Order: sequence, then C-alpha cells, then structure tokens
Amino acid sequence: MFRKNSTTIRVGDVLHGCTPGRIQSVGYMQVVPLVSDLTDDRFVSPLEGETEIRTTDYGTLAFRNPSDRVLIVPCNAGFVVKQAAQDHAMSHTGVVGASKERRFDSAMCVQQSQGGLIAKGAHRLLILPHALRESALANRDEKEYSKLWNDIAAFNRSVGAPARGDLVAFLKQFARELDQFVAEFECVPNQIGAVVLVDDQIVGVERAPSHAYWRSVWPALIRECYGSLAIQVAKSNNGEARVPASRMPLPEVDTLADLAAAIANVAAEEDERTKATVRELLDARLRLVRDETTCGLRVETVESERFGGQVVRDGQRIVYASLPVTNGSLAEGRWRAAEPFSI
Repeated sequence: MFRKNSTTIRVGDVLHGCTPGRIQSVGYMQVVPLVSDLTDDRFVSPLEGETEIRTTDYGTLAFRNPSDRVLIVPCNAGFVVKQAAQDHAMSHTGVVGASKERRFDSAMCVQQSQGGLIAKGAHRLLILPHALRESALANRDEKEYSKLWNDIAAFNRSVGAPARGDLVAFLKQFARELDQFVAEFECVPNQIGAVVLVDDQIVGVERAPSHAYWRSVWPALIRECYGSLAIQVAKSNNGEARVPASRMPLPEVDTLADLAAAIANVAAEEDERTKATVRELLDARLRLVRDETTCGLRVETVESERFGGQVVRDGQRIVYASLPVTNGSLAEGRWRAAEPFSI
C-alpha cells in the first residue's frame, strides 16, 4: 500500500447525480434515500455473481470472483457463518478483478472464542457496527487477527451484551431488534445510496455503483452498522423511553379531520427539518489518501475530522463510497441544524 498521493473532495461530490427520496423515519433512525438514474453495472457485491468466500488462515479472507465484472467488497464487510468457524470481517474495502481470486491478510476475527476456518461458499454479509468501523479502518495495515477484540468487548459492554470479543454475542442478543430495521426501512425504486440519521444526527453517507449492488448490501448496512447505533442510543437512556430528537410534537386537536391535518403538517415539518440537517454536510471537505490502485480503480481512505470510511474512484467518478461519521464528530453532535436541503 502507498499513501503518497492525496486529494480533496466535497461530500456533495459523493452525492453527484443523486436526488433525495422521501424520508423514512422509525424510532431513533431516519433514512434519506438517494435516488439516481445513473447505475454502473460493471461491479458486483459479494452477494452477486456467485462469489466464493473463505478464510485461508486466521486473519485472511479470500474471495473468488467468477463473474465478468469487478467485485467491490464493502468497507468493513463481515461474514457470519453457520459452521463451526471463526467469523471474520474486512478492515477496509476490497477490489477483486473479474474471474480472479484475491486474499486479504489484514482481516479480523470477530468471534474470540470460536476456532475453525470458514469453508468456501456463499455466506451472509454484515457491515461492522458503526462503533467498530473507525478502529477497524485505522488498523487496516496491521496483520493481527485479534486486533478488534478489545473494541468488540467495549461495544458489547455499552449495550449490555456479554463483554468479550465476540460480535456474535451482540448479534444473538439483539437479533429481533436488528431484523426489525431491515423490515422497516425498505429500498425505493432507483435507490443507489442513503444518508442515515440517528436521533436527528447524521451518522453516515453511503453510495453504491448500481441499483442492484445497493439492494444487496442495504440490509447489512441498516441492520448491523446503523441499527446497532440506534440500539446504543436507546440503551443510553437507561431503559427509559424518550422521544427522538427528530420528532415534532402534535398540537391539540378537536376532530379527526384536525388530527389528520396536524399529522400531515408535523410530517412535513419533520421532513424539512431532516433535509435542513443534511444541507450543511454537502460542503464538508474530505481528504482522500490513496491506499491502492487495482483494476483501474483507486481505493482511497477518508481522513477528515467529521467523516471516516473509504471511496472507490474510476478516474474522477466515485463509484462506491461508505462514509460513517467519526466517533468524535458523533459525540459533538455536529450536524443537527442547517439550511434547506437540495442535491
């Protein structure tokens, strides 16, 4: 890997060619779908194209891409298997050429007490919980399969799961809640990405190369990555119910007609409030540091006070981006109010 070259872009560049869809709100989470007629079908996700996934050693994930398209393994993708094997996750984004196989030896075990290698096959995709992604990416050059265990233990402790380096302990304890996020937030036609908010704060920006790619990875993003953050927010209230910051109060009404009108008005106000929250981030600057060039694509890591994650670019065109906000930015509550939103 090399990092001699860097460049700067705006978050708005990541959203180029997109328009915002109707906002979806459930509990503490909100999603602004990013819709576009632009779709680049030169790329597949690990759930497309009959990709074969396995571990060749602890800390090494191997992908065989039999398709005639380039495989982009999402940033911090993980794989939980039913067999007796140590579940693994990627520290970073992976690119595998058409009809090629590639091994990544900086992957991480995410199930401390379980031994065994993952057998070759198709496996369920997850994206690491938001709380773990910054550390995983920061240690992407470290070849140590246990490097995320302490972070996983701390994350588990924060939500009341067994405080050990076993992500599966969290996944099992909160399976019902995580499944609900997948059921409640649906993809819309021509969706290619999303801006995700939790408790009225932007927590991530995601963009895929195509509609098909997006549909395949969205359940993993909303379930484990951002759903886990919504669970953390709920747990931070010590079990006490609290109205999400994004919710507007209903006025007093006397009739059903007045109630219907009030609900419509509040929904419109919440929609505009969320759009306003998003507006400010469009001009945020992202410093991109090149990690590698492969298959004609540049894989670049975001070094920013506000955002982390990675982007994949074909020339100047961004074909993939996963930008979770940094933990420091999340603690500050940076993006909670701004001007009207437009893309």
